[in-house]
Amino acid sequence: MTSALDGALKSAQAFVRKVHPEAAASALAGSIARGRGTRTSDLDIVVYYDDRPASFAETLRHDGWLVESFVYGPEGIDEWFALEAKQRRPVALDMWAGGIPLVDNVATSLLQARALGVMAAGPEPIGATQQADLRYGLTAAIDDLQGRPDPGEEFAIIADVYTRAGELLLFANRSWLGGGKWLVRRLGNLQDPAAKRLVQWAESVPRSSEELCRIAHEVLESVGGPLQEGHTRGSREVG
Repeated sequence: MTSALDGALKSAQAFVRKVHPEAAASALAGSIARGRGTRTSDLDIVVYYDDRPASFAETLRHDGWLVESFVYGPEGIDEWFALEAKQRRPVALDMWAGGIPLVDNVATSLLQARALGVMAAGPEPIGATQQADLRYGLTAAIDDLQGRPDPGEEFAIIADVYTRAGELLLFANRSWLGGGKWLVRRLGNLQDPAAKRLVQWAESVPRSSEELCRIAHEVLESVGGPLQEGHTRGSREVG
C-alpha cells in the first residue's frame, strides 16, 4: 500500500469512527481506493446500517479531505442495487464491489460479495428495438459532426458522438455503463478493438473529429451498420 493510500485509508477510518460509529459496514471507494486519485480527489465512503432506514449522500470535510459519504439501510441498498442493475449504471454496486473495507467484519464481506456477484454477471442484454434506436442516434450525431458545424456546436457534438459510440459498444458487449471519466474507464476494460481506439482517441492531443467519425462508423458496423431511412421510433398506432 502506498503512503498516499495509507494516509487516505486512515482518514477514512477516522471519519467513520467519528460520524458513523454504529455502522454495520463501510468501505473506501472511488479513485483513491483504485490507486487513480488526483490532487483534487475526495474520499468516497460507502456506509451501511443494518438496523435503521437510510438512503442518502452527504458531503462533509474531515482531516483536510472532502468526504462524499453514501449511506444505506437494508431497504435503501436493495433499492439502489436493483435500480442500478436495471439502468446498467452501477455506482453503489461498483463502490461496494471495488472498495477497501474500513471495518473488517462479516457485514462488509457479505455486502462486497453481493455487489461483486452482480458486477461480474454483467447487465441484461438490450433488445433489438433499443439497439436500433441507439444506432439511429449515433448515425444522426455522426452526420451532424461531418456537417462541419461552428466551433461551439462542434465541441458539443463531439462529446455526443463519443458518448453514443462508447455506450453502444458497452451495450453490445454487455458491459456496465459509466458517465464522464467512468465511460472511458469502462471502455478501457473491453477487449473490443473499437473500444481501444476510442480510449486512444480520448488520450490523443490534438483530437481529430474525422478520426472520431471513423471509429464511430466502425462501432456502427459492428452492430449492424448505420440506421436512418425506414427506422420508426415509438408507436405508429393512432387513436
